[in-house]
Amino acid sequence: MFKINIDQCIECGFCEKICPKEAIKPHSSYGYEIDINCISCGLCSKNCPVNAISKIIST
Repeated sequence: MFKINIDQCIECGFCEKICPKEAIKPHSSYGYEIDINCISCGLCSKNCPVNAISKIIST
């Protein structure tokens, strides 16, 4: 699973467009959010122009 850092996100929308599972949607209060449909492919993280998306490491 990935998380969008809302302090770094410039709300360009590229992550929403590139997500193969349409798991990234605009949030009503801030930028974008990644929902449970995320398959952790990493396309959003690899292609974010400001590196605002990072993988959540579960322990």
